[in-house]
Amino acid sequence: MRKSTLTAAIIALVLSACGSNGVSGSNSFNGTWEKAEGEPAVCRDSFTFKGDNVFEIQNSRAQGGETSSGTYKNVEENDYQFDYGGASDMFTIEIEGNSMTAQMAGSKNVCKYNKEK
Repeated sequence: MRKSTLTAAIIALVLSACGSNGVSGSNSFNGTWEKAEGEPAVCRDSFTFKGDNVFEIQNSRAQGGETSSGTYKNVEENDYQFDYGGASDMFTIEIEGNSMTAQMAGSKNVCKYNKEK
């Protein structure tokens, strides 16, 4: 009995470790991410992720400078759909520590962000 419980616990631990893909849950997103480098005409100035999959994006001056908000959802692995109400964008997002990269679907540009402390 003890051996089977220990085995089950080890299997659960291994499976949870294997399931991590660089973004460990929505809590990794939470907070404000400021642009560290990237093309101003393509990269947003900042992403702010709040609880319940809510986001706010500050567009760069080259993009008009407005703020957009809405909800996001994980579509597959590091691919996320951002819904603004009447429109949506797809991003591939990877987080490692306090660094985040974001690449809009169809774009060759990768934007780099640092988490605000």
